[in-house]
Amino acid sequence: MSRKTLEGKTGSGRAVPSRFGAGTRALRSGAFVMLAAALAACSTAPEDPVEREIHLQAHDPAEPANRYVFDVDMAAVDMALAPIAGIYAGAVPEPYREGVGNILDNLTMPVTALNSALQGDVDNAVDASVSFFINSTAGLGGLFDIPGSFGDEPREEDFGQTLAVWGVAEGPYVVLPLAGPSTARDTLGLGVDILTDPMTYLLSPVLSYTVTGVEAVHDQSERQARQEELRKTSIDFYAAVRSLYRQSRDSDIANGEADPFWFEEEN
Repeated sequence: MSRKTLEGKTGSGRAVPSRFGAGTRALRSGAFVMLAAALAACSTAPEDPVEREIHLQAHDPAEPANRYVFDVDMAAVDMALAPIAGIYAGAVPEPYREGVGNILDNLTMPVTALNSALQGDVDNAVDASVSFFINSTAGLGGLFDIPGSFGDEPREEDFGQTLAVWGVAEGPYVVLPLAGPSTARDTLGLGVDILTDPMTYLLSPVLSYTVTGVEAVHDQSERQARQEELRKTSIDFYAAVRSLYRQSRDSDIANGEADPFWFEEEN
């Protein structure tokens, strides 16, 4: 199954959708929206005409604040998440890691089914619903991706994509603490995904935080090599991530298969 992640991603980056503790999901999504609005409100464009034009094209009005949050996020990755992900990748054999990824993917299917229906994509909504039912039962909670093994795998969808299909502009680019790259539209979408995800209400807070931690470690292990390669080869790592995040989201919205960076991974 494909793993769509927002660094951190989510969580919610969007990308995309990350899972949070059941007791605090709504609070966090609201905080993300307020953070995005605050960052956009307190920023100013450069006075130099050339720099101003570049600034406007990037649609990143809160770039100084975003760069600070990005640096903090990457420091957390380097000091904590990446070492744990390295241990996980070295200690857990690939077939077992694939099973973990299948379980995490299966948990996103209710959100995918809902948003596919909202987008008018009945076929994908049905595929996601059937996949969730089969994998949750015969697939032992999603450990085995039975429909995927026959090439019948639904596309993952989220409310950020639904808003785009409805014609809502992406808005300014923002970097969310511990959740990574996003936009105003995707940040709002993340909050709605959390509120409409049945797992928000079915999982206990302890289990929900456990899933969040496992997801963060698993996704980091999948993207770590490409992340480091991009960091070494990019003149401006922040700008490269911003550009590739938007490319990835554009591909998701268009139901494309592009994989420009670590935001989407085929297991």
